[in-house]
Order: sequence, then C-alpha cells, then structure tokens
Amino acid sequence: EGIVTNSSAAQVTISKSVTFSDNNTFPAVTGAIVTIADNLNHSYILSETQPGIYTNSILTGVPGLTYQLTVNTGGVTYTATSVMPIQVPMDTLLTDQIAFGNKTIKIVEPQYSDPAAFANYYWFVETIKQTVNKRIFVWDDNLINGGISNRPLIERDSTINSGDTIQVEMRCIDKNIFRYVRGLEDLQNNASTPANPDTNISGGALGYFSAHTRQVKKVKMQ
Repeated sequence: EGIVTNSSAAQVTISKSVTFSDNNTFPAVTGAIVTIADNLNHSYILSETQPGIYTNSILTGVPGLTYQLTVNTGGVTYTATSVMPIQVPMDTLLTDQIAFGNKTIKIVEPQYSDPAAFANYYWFVETIKQTVNKRIFVWDDNLINGGISNRPLIERDSTINSGDTIQVEMRCIDKNIFRYVRGLEDLQNNASTPANPDTNISGGALGYFSAHTRQVKKVKMQ
C-alpha cells in the first residue's frame, strides 16, 4: 500500500499475504529498495522507518504530476503509476440526523463544488473520536457533475453521538484508484463475488499505489 499526497510524507507499506484461514497478521517485508519518481525526472528513495514501512518526508506531491513507484524485494520488481488529480476544495462539514431503519442516526456531510470540466473521483475517510471508521466512502461525479455536493457519509451502525468530534479526510483520487477502492467497497457491502480488487501494481502484488490530494476538516456533533 503506497501513497503520495500534497500535504503529508510519502509512505509505502509492504507485507506478505497469508492464507484465508489464518488470522489477519501480515508479516512485514523488510530490506526492500523503494523509490518514487515523478514525470519531471525527480526521484526519491524511501527509508525503512519501521519494519515494512518505508517513508520519505521530503516528497510532497504536486497535483497534475504522474508518480511511479518501484519496489525491489526478493529478486522481484513491482511497479505502479498514479496521477495526482487537481484538488477540489472541501468547503465545510455539515451535520445532520436521519432516519435509518428503525432508528435515527447522526451523520456528517462534506460539502464541495465539483468541477464540470473533467471527471472527478473522491475517497472520504471518517474518524470518530480518534477512531477511524472502517466503512469505505468512495464515489465519482456521475450524479453531480459541476454542482454543489453534500453527499452524506452514512454508517448504518453509526456510533456518532452529540459532543463527538468528527474528522473527515477528503482525497481526490485517479480513476484506477477509484476502481480499486470501489471494489473494496463492493466486497464490504457484499455487493460482489469475493475477489481481489483491480490493482494498479504490476508484478503480481496485491494492493494499490495512490497519488492523491488530501485535506482534513473537523466538526463537533450537536
């Protein structure tokens, strides 16, 4: 799993897969050679700061540039490419409560103005009282292209209560990452036959490499 953003250190996490019957403890891959290059011929080496975690605090992504990840480990080379989209500003976080099933739940709604000139893909990560919500929120602009969006982040088993501080991270992602994360979302919702999501990594690895913009807002639930 690799990310380059416009506001945080680049990071690549490398681990080994395990069999389906094992617990979800994935052995870290140490000693790999990890580099990220952009299409302006800048190249960055990522250092292993923890077992299996490689970072570079100097690399800050620039919207519009293309980034290529190269990982050499165990005599095998893995590569992936991602284009960092232009950032769509998140204007504010709205709060609301809605009827869901036989109960009322509290929700947040990120509001932003979607550009009409090109396709946009969004991935939202919600944190409730410092705990990341595992629910995946990802969509494109097919329904609202060129308009104001305030699509809610709905979690049927919401744990949001009055007084809670909610953080939302808005990621503008490229089409390949949208396909990957949408595949994960379908699996999470049991909307597809279990299968590995489409990856943008060549060489036979699972996972993804994403160059995306990142912005964070917080709101206190009333």
